[in-house]
Amino acid sequence: MAPLKIAIVGAGIGGPAAAIALARNGHRVTLYDRLKNTSEVGYAFRITPNSDRCLKHLGVDTIAGGAVAANSGRLMNKDGELVHVTTENTDPKEAKRSVSVFAYRPQLHQQLMEVALASGVEKKFGVKIESVDVENTQLVFADGSTVSVDIIIAADGVHSVVRPHVIDVTKYFPSAITGHSAFRFMVSKPICQKDKLLSSIISDDTHFLSWGADERRILVYPVNYDKQLNITCTHPKHLSEKEGAGDDASAVGELHDTASFSGRPRRYMLTIGPLAYNQVASFETALDIYKDFEPAALRLFHLAHPDGLRVWPLQDMDEIPTWSKNRTVLLGDAGHPLLPFGFSGASMAIEDAITLAELLPKDVEARDLEDRFKLYENIRKPRVAVVRDRGRDVAKGADSKTTVGPYLQWLAEYDALEVTRAALAKHLEAKA
Repeated sequence: MAPLKIAIVGAGIGGPAAAIALARNGHRVTLYDRLKNTSEVGYAFRITPNSDRCLKHLGVDTIAGGAVAANSGRLMNKDGELVHVTTENTDPKEAKRSVSVFAYRPQLHQQLMEVALASGVEKKFGVKIESVDVENTQLVFADGSTVSVDIIIAADGVHSVVRPHVIDVTKYFPSAITGHSAFRFMVSKPICQKDKLLSSIISDDTHFLSWGADERRILVYPVNYDKQLNITCTHPKHLSEKEGAGDDASAVGELHDTASFSGRPRRYMLTIGPLAYNQVASFETALDIYKDFEPAALRLFHLAHPDGLRVWPLQDMDEIPTWSKNRTVLLGDAGHPLLPFGFSGASMAIEDAITLAELLPKDVEARDLEDRFKLYENIRKPRVAVVRDRGRDVAKGADSKTTVGPYLQWLAEYDALEVTRAALAKHLEAKA
């Protein structure tokens, strides 16, 4: 059986994960991305034990790569009063198999790419895909060239260029359904530990902190070998939109010169248009949104680099009717963008990658591919739906302190490899 020629569009997290597994199955895999350097994009996220097991299966050790164990968390109200405590990684035996960690995206991406290249994956970065011919399984590039393959896997994220060729994007598209955005920035953990306001709550044992009130949350967790803190501040998106902005999705507000907290002049975004993506934001705007939070929480904004604050509209998408068309299949955010409140955007993409690869072993026949894509969809859709609903519920103010423990346990106990192998065995038995 000749190996399949597989093109993966998008080299974020899910794309390289799928590339590794498929290359090890014996297939010829090429990763495409419009960016020349994909390692510098992104902030941080949670990797729960279910996806950490998947990464270990691929030969990626998240802790060795700089991720920090998410052993405990403190959930507080806006005044800093403790509401709930979470604990994870408490079972030493289970911790040997997998752990819950906070990962810095550039570091995990670098690990995945190193393993992918060592596994024989070819990369072609800095190329723009103009369109996709799903009838002939062909990529069409901006320079007019084309490449024909056996399978196209779309792992190109929320703003996927492949998705419009698989589903009707006039009916199904990402949007800020719950009406939230998030500020994101990084601060030095050692600096916080020396700060008078923060030293009492930011210690060597700090794994996760959150302040919350009225659909506004400030989330803090360590990454990069415990040297940096990733800060995510969610809020109703109208609070950070430019007042009077129109409906143009490209609107990004206005730039102006101002002074940073250190007194140095800086040039950065004042306010943000409705669906601007990853735009520079104003610290004044952020401080105004969280002005009634305790001083320690607000102090984090003052310690950030004045050019380092970004705002993102938090988008997800309703369940789509199909994840594939002919031999083109969607993976991760390309098929199911999720809100961060479910802790699982990256984790679901990694599970997708492992599931899809497990269904495409070396001896899979071309005539069975579309059947396997439907099986992949049937395995993954119900789980993704739970994560989607969880994210929306929390965004709308659902009480998370009593449900976060069971939800995290449900996430952690899932084994993508075991589930997929059992489903494939049942599928093959039914066809025999």
